[in-house]
Amino acid sequence: LERLAAIEPLRWIRFLYAYPNKITARLLETIAAHDKICSYMDVPLQHASPMVLKRMKRGGGAEIFLRSIEKMRRTIPDVALRTSFIVGFPGETEKEFEELCDFVRAAEFDWMGTFGYSDQEGAAAFSLEEKLPSREIEGRRKHLMQIQRRISKRKKKALIGKEFDLLLEGTSEESDLLLEGRTAMHAPEIDGKVLISDIAEGLRPQPGEFYRCQITEAHDYDLVARIVS
Repeated sequence: LERLAAIEPLRWIRFLYAYPNKITARLLETIAAHDKICSYMDVPLQHASPMVLKRMKRGGGAEIFLRSIEKMRRTIPDVALRTSFIVGFPGETEKEFEELCDFVRAAEFDWMGTFGYSDQEGAAAFSLEEKLPSREIEGRRKHLMQIQRRISKRKKKALIGKEFDLLLEGTSEESDLLLEGRTAMHAPEIDGKVLISDIAEGLRPQPGEFYRCQITEAHDYDLVARIVS
């Protein structure tokens, strides 16, 4: 990362898919020290219950993860945090699922993906017993995403009025009347969008170029902005 940050033409470097036990103080300090490295951490935690993580052959748990998240936020100012979870893993009890829900409320991630467990022949979990019904798995997935939606809506609303560097990507899929881009807090394809509804007079924005934008509206996951320069 340090060597990449020294390459002059590079503008954004994004470090993705960091395993929880590989996040060292040096890694966090390196990200914080270089403007070219996005203040963004993608940590696929998969669950927060120690027992479920043990069945997944992973370590950790809610308390350990919360301490790690606090360290990330303390070391990297304005860091955006993304994670992903699997609900309905074989044997997941209601209590273990509630542990995950409580953890999501406490962690307040900027971005989160939730996936329902599904059997994959050949995978280690395929032979596990206590499989949950697909309806129960989907219900848990929706419930967890409802919790995150409320968190995301509140966090996005707090961005109104703030300015960010924006990479313009082109015409929005939402409407031909809107442009679309992303900030350093948006990884391509997996996070929300920034929809451009207004452009400062005299500007002719081109896809692939960077601009300064001001957030004017916020939705559950997407933002609306005006290009100011």
